[in-house]
Amino acid sequence: MESKRLKEKSINFFKILSKQGKKYNFTPVLELDALNKYVYGTNLLEQLLDEYPDIKLCLDFGRIHIQDFTDNNFNGVDVIRKFGRYTHLVHLWNAKVDSNGHYPALKALKVEDGWGDMEAYFKALNETNSDYKVLFEHRSDLISDEELEECYKWISKLVKS
Repeated sequence: MESKRLKEKSINFFKILSKQGKKYNFTPVLELDALNKYVYGTNLLEQLLDEYPDIKLCLDFGRIHIQDFTDNNFNGVDVIRKFGRYTHLVHLWNAKVDSNGHYPALKALKVEDGWGDMEAYFKALNETNSDYKVLFEHRSDLISDEELEECYKWISKLVKS
């Protein structure tokens, strides 16, 4: 789709979504997933979010890490900084590209082993936003109850309150 047409359709989509949010009294939240150059390489989404401040974003830290690992033109921390101020919700889980996804975000998981850098992601988000929620999307059955408690304690320290 050429960029002019994409821009027109995006503007129309935001108008409709904003109108419906007001009509039905809800906050539209768009989850960023598998971002392309029209999202992370332009200012179109930022312009629309500035024009329609009632529309917010969901950042999925597990997916951001996977794209960071697989897309040479993508920088997860930069994307979080760019869109952090529009973020209403974080979907939190960790991943190693060569293993099962939706693993709990544990402090013991090392970036050098291929895991996502959740500490850096939260640091970048906290630079621009102090009012977001975290939804744990991990598979808690993959770890012990003690590790799960450690996960929640660690994340509560990383989240800006």
